[in-house]
Amino acid sequence: MKGFLLSAVLGFVALALVNLCGAYTGVVLPVSRLSLGAAGLLGIPGVTLMILLNTLL
Repeated sequence: MKGFLLSAVLGFVALALVNLCGAYTGVVLPVSRLSLGAAGLLGIPGVTLMILLNTLL
C-alpha cells in the first residue's frame, strides 16, 4: 500500500513538472480525469506514456 501511494504521488508530481516546464519545452499535458487517473494509477511510467502518445498522435 505504501509503494502504491508513493508511486501515485510521484506520478502527480511528474505531471505537474511536465506542465510547469511546458513553456520551455512545448510539451503540455491537459489536466483531466483521464490524465490524473493515469498519473495516479501508473505513476511516472503513466506520465511518460501520455507524453509519448501526445507526441505521436
